[in-house]
Amino acid sequence: MREFMVSYEKKGMEKAKTEIAEEMLKKDMDIETISELTGLTTEEVLRLKQ
Repeated sequence: MREFMVSYEKKGMEKAKTEIAEEMLKKDMDIETISELTGLTTEEVLRLKQ
């Protein structure tokens, strides 16, 4: 049961990072800064930008 919960926690954290990165993109922050602050790769941030 604990493994199942960890999976949901991880998915929730990833969703939060993505949402934060999207808001940062709306404010025209640069990709490298977004990547550094969220922990997402630059490729992931670029995908969100499209």
